[in-house]
Amino acid sequence: MTKIFTKPIFYLLLFTTLCSSYNALYAQVRKITVESALGAISKKYKTKFAYKHGIIENKFADAESLKAKTLDEALKRVLYPNDLLFLYVSEGNYTIIPKDEDLKTKQSGAENALPETNAVTNEMFITGQVSDEAGTPMPGVTVKSNASNRSVATDAKGNFSLWVPGEADYVSFSYIGYDRYEAKLNGKSQRFAISLNPAAGNALKEVAIVSNGYQNISPERVTGSTVSITAKQIEQVKTANIIQRIESMVPGLKVTITAGDNSFAYGNTQPNLNSDDSRSIGASDYNMAIRGRSSLRTKAFPLVVVDGAISEMDLATLNPNDVESITFLKDASSASIWGVRAANGVIVVKTKSGQNNQAPNVSFSMTGAINAKPRLDYLKIMTAAEQINYEQELVAKRLITKPNAIANFGAPVAEVTDLSYQLIDNPAGKAAYDARITELSSRDSRSQVEQYLLQPANNQQYNLSVSGGGALSTYFYSASYSHERPSTVGNDAKRLTIGLNNTFKLFKVATLSTNIRGSFFNYKNNGISLNRLYGATSSTFMPYDQLVDDQGNRTSFSSRYYSGWTNRLQGQGYLNWNTSYLDELDNADNKQAVNNYSFTANLNVPIFKGLSANAFFSNERTFGLQTNYYNENTFYYRDLVNTFTPLPAAGTAAKNSIGLNRGAGGILQQVNSTDNNYTVRGQLNYDNTFAGKHQLTVIAGSEIRQTNAGQGGSTMYGYNTGTGLSRPVNFATGYPGIQYTSNLSGAATRQDKIRRYLSYYSNAGYTYNGKYTLSASLRYDDYNNFGVDRKFRATPLWSTGLRWDLAKEDFLKSQDWISGLGLKASYGVNGNIATSVYPFTNIALSESDYQTGLPYAFVVTPANPELRWEKTYVTNIGLDLSLFKGRINATADFYRKHGKDIFYEFPVNDTYGVSSLLRNATELKGKGVDIGLSGVAYRTKDWDVTTGLNFSYNTNKIADTRFIQTSSLFSNPAYSSYIQGYPTDKLLVYKNAGLDARGLTQIFDENGNKVAAERNINSIDALKNAGRTSAPYFGAVNQSVKYKAFTLMAIATYQFGSVFLRPTITGYSGGRTGTRYDLSEDVAKRWQKAGDENITNVPGVAGAYAAVSLQRYQQSDINVLKGDYIRLRELSLTYALPLARFTKVAKTADLSFGVRNLGLLWKANKEGIDPDFATGLNSTTLGLPASVSYNFSLNVNF
Repeated sequence: MTKIFTKPIFYLLLFTTLCSSYNALYAQVRKITVESALGAISKKYKTKFAYKHGIIENKFADAESLKAKTLDEALKRVLYPNDLLFLYVSEGNYTIIPKDEDLKTKQSGAENALPETNAVTNEMFITGQVSDEAGTPMPGVTVKSNASNRSVATDAKGNFSLWVPGEADYVSFSYIGYDRYEAKLNGKSQRFAISLNPAAGNALKEVAIVSNGYQNISPERVTGSTVSITAKQIEQVKTANIIQRIESMVPGLKVTITAGDNSFAYGNTQPNLNSDDSRSIGASDYNMAIRGRSSLRTKAFPLVVVDGAISEMDLATLNPNDVESITFLKDASSASIWGVRAANGVIVVKTKSGQNNQAPNVSFSMTGAINAKPRLDYLKIMTAAEQINYEQELVAKRLITKPNAIANFGAPVAEVTDLSYQLIDNPAGKAAYDARITELSSRDSRSQVEQYLLQPANNQQYNLSVSGGGALSTYFYSASYSHERPSTVGNDAKRLTIGLNNTFKLFKVATLSTNIRGSFFNYKNNGISLNRLYGATSSTFMPYDQLVDDQGNRTSFSSRYYSGWTNRLQGQGYLNWNTSYLDELDNADNKQAVNNYSFTANLNVPIFKGLSANAFFSNERTFGLQTNYYNENTFYYRDLVNTFTPLPAAGTAAKNSIGLNRGAGGILQQVNSTDNNYTVRGQLNYDNTFAGKHQLTVIAGSEIRQTNAGQGGSTMYGYNTGTGLSRPVNFATGYPGIQYTSNLSGAATRQDKIRRYLSYYSNAGYTYNGKYTLSASLRYDDYNNFGVDRKFRATPLWSTGLRWDLAKEDFLKSQDWISGLGLKASYGVNGNIATSVYPFTNIALSESDYQTGLPYAFVVTPANPELRWEKTYVTNIGLDLSLFKGRINATADFYRKHGKDIFYEFPVNDTYGVSSLLRNATELKGKGVDIGLSGVAYRTKDWDVTTGLNFSYNTNKIADTRFIQTSSLFSNPAYSSYIQGYPTDKLLVYKNAGLDARGLTQIFDENGNKVAAERNINSIDALKNAGRTSAPYFGAVNQSVKYKAFTLMAIATYQFGSVFLRPTITGYSGGRTGTRYDLSEDVAKRWQKAGDENITNVPGVAGAYAAVSLQRYQQSDINVLKGDYIRLRELSLTYALPLARFTKVAKTADLSFGVRNLGLLWKANKEGIDPDFATGLNSTTLGLPASVSYNFSLNVNF
């Protein structure tokens, strides 16, 4: 029995022992060194690790750890049991440190030894920390070597680590708003402690990356003419529209602001589908040109690109606080890759994004601004006494038809005109007449206009944003609200913007970037415009008129017919036909809502080393609704009802023919506008460095783009706002009226315009040894509305460029005072299109011919099968210079432009059914210089004085010999057509020879002889070339003085070399002009009697040639003024609040006070006229210069 139990127990013990030995042996086999484990992980996941070799010696990991499903899991299994941690540095790069190590960078000590140079990959390891001038760690600083495109961003504590090629000479540190710093390498692994200084004031500095919208390029590899401005520069000006913020910042960019006190409350906010080749939204408020004019009849505004997609939206849709950078592409090398409208330059806007491994950063800002009272005295109009004298002369010379209360349809006249004719009929009323004239002479209507119709403009802005990110994603979310009350009472504008920007790492490989923006506008346009008051009409608001009489009652006047007649009609059943401006203001209900949406998505997928693919999609949507509702008390309603009310038979009451009876409801006009634009793009990117000296960057792709603009309108009569019901009317049938039968306006209309573009493009850049760069780009565009033949419809646009960085040459390396010196040259061709012409015949049908009564057809635009692109060939030579470690920076560009196949209408054979045809038929030449200077004038611990200056020169010349002198040139020289050999903005004028004894203007001919008003001239030598209406020389000066926490900033703009015609009389009453009252102060200086020709040059009102005489006076050299000025645009003081003393909740905060629109420091003309606001009283864009604006701003970062 003992054996029975002994053997099994023995075998069991033996088996147990063997199993234990096997397990121990197996456990030894499964253990691998941490170094081997990291090598396997590096190979599997294509990653690199930086660590001190001593921290992994004699440490092991379980081989099973390598079977983890993710990189993070594998690292945790290998490192955590060994008291090691891993830190994410950049994509594919990690740093390994002991669990208990102090992460703060130390400068020495054996325990902080750096990894040695990798002999296999020939790479060095660099690490360190970046801080600002105050020693505060800076997250998000871009760190990059000159031998590779690989870069990293510093973490939340300013730390960085990076493997760089052994051939690298230096590492650059770049951050928006700070000077770029270059640290030299010694061929070994190094540790750095870097301190960055703020950029030189507002001066233009190249940012770390230049974006052309398709790709990001290092500044040292840019061969074309580009300028980038940063978020820090943009934030220095506190306006709600980015237009005002960039006005002074870019050489070659001319921004003309005529909006007065407005920023986004434009004079026109409605798109016009029938003016495709000119802007409509904001066109009367601002204009922008890069390097002057490149076209004659097509769009001249620069192409706008936002987050990689062409945008058809106005720049007011952007929240300036969301903008990271704006890059201006000015020559062919930089802009030709965009093809469409690139001839006018390209504005590339990049919105903000979050940073990897960054805790949430919350930013809040608020700005409030109030303007001084509008200066109505800027308008040079007559006094009441002078106006009365003028009317008395018009009556005495019978230049105004005598009003008659019995005669039908007589034109309205001013009060003094009416009184003067009454005095002729009743001389016995002389005493009452004189008393009334004395009373009227003492008035000044401007005081009531300022009291009731104008107000100090004011606006407020609120901005909130939150940004941050983790290892695999980033985010930037923002919202802003702006409310603007312009100087015109009754007008109002509100804007809400929302931005949602994200980036995601997909599967640790691909990158998805999305940008969602929304901007929502609400406008009220109920104000009474200055043009409506002071435009030269038969019902002009006179200097002696009142809005409210002396008893406080609202006044009214007749603007349709003579009041003596319309007042009689009211007793026959007609509605009151008078107008009261204050009643109109109360009853106006004109609103517009515009909702804009945009979405972009960009997916980047690496394929293998240096090669990646992009898939891009963009969509823009706009929905606009404008409603004008005229209730029964508005003049528009009463005027329409009366117009469609036939004169009644004797003894009967009048009745309107369209059935709009009292209480039936008002009139509702609606305009719906839509835009639906999309872009789809596929792109391959290749970027690699070979042997440390050859860097090649290539992109190639294809793009499909479509724009769909639509607009529809309708009018509803008898519309009840409570029920939504209206009265049916027949728009095809005429309704009897007070004068004649006519159709009602407002039939439903709809118009849509779809345009499609197909493009293929490529851009390549090759850099040798970091010093010599060659670039080339090619784009092939096809547009559906151009020529029938593809050779006309599609066109190649191309460019090539060279760059030489001399500062990196051996013969300059020893010159430490030269920080950078680069020469560049480029040549290429940009394109432009006309979107309002087509290759096919456009025929329209009309209801009936005037004589036959039968329907007929007519040609709107004839066929033009050879339509093709405009092409502008651009040569650019540039210089980039940086001295004394970036304390002085300069850029200079010299360029020539030659436009070919420029659109213009020339005469054609009348047998085609038209007399002229818009076609590719002419050419235009131009040239210019752009210079930008910036520098640190003085810098100490407490002081920082910086200056920025930009200067531009631009001119052009018509090169086509078919632009010849015509009769219209001699009869209307100031507004004549183009002439070969002259600039497009020439100003030709008569040579004034004074007045003759009849009070008519005389001019000199080419021989110096006086020419009377009834005689013509026929030689261009009889005209004077006064100069150019656009300033050929312009620029800006930016000055910043910082003392400790205080920063004082000043911005001034200037222009020289332009001229303009002084606003003067637009026309006298009489003859073909009818009754019109021009209030220009020049009217008071007119010739009135023999002998006045010795004391004035202003012609008289009467005579068979009075109209010719006045026109020659208007366009004569004595009215030419210089447009030179220096304008102080902005003055601000900012204080950085010392929050650290009071709270730890907020990181930084600053409080600023600014004064904007301080006026002209100097102007060449002595007339007190601002050249940017030199329109006449009859101009539809009549406005006042912006009054001084005082703004307060608070910005807090948490």
